[in-house]
Amino acid sequence: MKAKFEGKEIDIKKIGILTGGGDCAGHNAVMFGFLRQMNKANQSLPANDKMELWGLFEGWKSLTKDQDQVPVDQIMQQLHRADLEDSFKEAGTIIKSSRTNLFSKANLEKKLPELAMANMKKLGLDCLVVLGGDDTLGAAGKLGKQFTFPMFGAPKTMDNDVWGTERTYGFNSAIEESVHFLENITTTARSHNRCFVVELMGRHAGWVTLYAGIAAGAEVVILPEEVVNLDEVFGRVKKAMEAQKFCIVVVSEGTRLFDTKYPAELNKRHQELLDAVLADPKHALVKARHEMPKKKDSFGNEQLGGIGEYFYALLQKHLPEYEYRLQVCGHAIRGGNAHMEDRILGLRFGDAIFDFMKQGKFGVYPGLEADNIVPKNLLEVKGERFIPQDHQLYKMRNAIDFY
Repeated sequence: MKAKFEGKEIDIKKIGILTGGGDCAGHNAVMFGFLRQMNKANQSLPANDKMELWGLFEGWKSLTKDQDQVPVDQIMQQLHRADLEDSFKEAGTIIKSSRTNLFSKANLEKKLPELAMANMKKLGLDCLVVLGGDDTLGAAGKLGKQFTFPMFGAPKTMDNDVWGTERTYGFNSAIEESVHFLENITTTARSHNRCFVVELMGRHAGWVTLYAGIAAGAEVVILPEEVVNLDEVFGRVKKAMEAQKFCIVVVSEGTRLFDTKYPAELNKRHQELLDAVLADPKHALVKARHEMPKKKDSFGNEQLGGIGEYFYALLQKHLPEYEYRLQVCGHAIRGGNAHMEDRILGLRFGDAIFDFMKQGKFGVYPGLEADNIVPKNLLEVKGERFIPQDHQLYKMRNAIDFY
């Protein structure tokens, strides 16, 4: 197929597609949405102009391999309708993923962007479609600009925190799975007069925790966007336990006990409460976690997880009259089937990317605005689309406040 790129007409025949970062529901749907459009277009093209879609294994890592040492079939495979007509209904990604940062300081010194570009040329790719969050899409924008190469993106993340779109694919399925988990936990909490602390994924944007917590009727919902006050949390838990003998506390993994934006006296109070926990041999595991160095991924993001343990221990220590349990959903809410909205949104994004290509709109990713798909600049993509404090659901989040 011929298209306009940088003022010139180019032939697009061999299209690469990769998925980067964490897996989520909707990846396969985007690929299928694009493939459907491509196959339809091929029906009216001469044999020599027909297009092929090739899936690159393990995200950006595929383009950093030595092609003299690694066979091409271990780097990519051609995708056909049979590969995706059923798998688009599933979460995850059939072409695998990785967290590979081409533009980290170490990888810039190794000249990995140059290697990635050289490998794309060796593979005969005319265009690349990149599915991922803001880190993965940002790398696509940089690479496309640096080497004047046709690029597209698609915004995924269960966290729903990519700027330029009102919703990312992966979000709805994560909510649905989280609600199912919370409802099951509520059955046990009610049966045994317990308070459950449930930690949900959500880096620095608490959209999953907010939606799932409200939909499941959780008594206490704790978000990264709020100024956490432990005494207020204790008060809500006590109110719930006294009123109904059970309580569900949902906390997003990016929630912080301490922050420079918190008032100094609040940080001091939290330190006092935490010190009491750390001094108690009963909570040796929490102390060990607290003293561990914080790990970071290749993009410099701190690897989160564990805040649920802190809240569990703090409640046990400072509100000991109740029985507590801790549950961490972890990666489970990313898997299983892709729920309806993520299937549809993924298909729409893939469909729209092909339209952008036909129209010569390169260097963009599809964003959802008022149920319309619009092109967004890959060079402007960023994360940290936080919950505003004037959001209606933000004010509704703690169910116990209304009892």
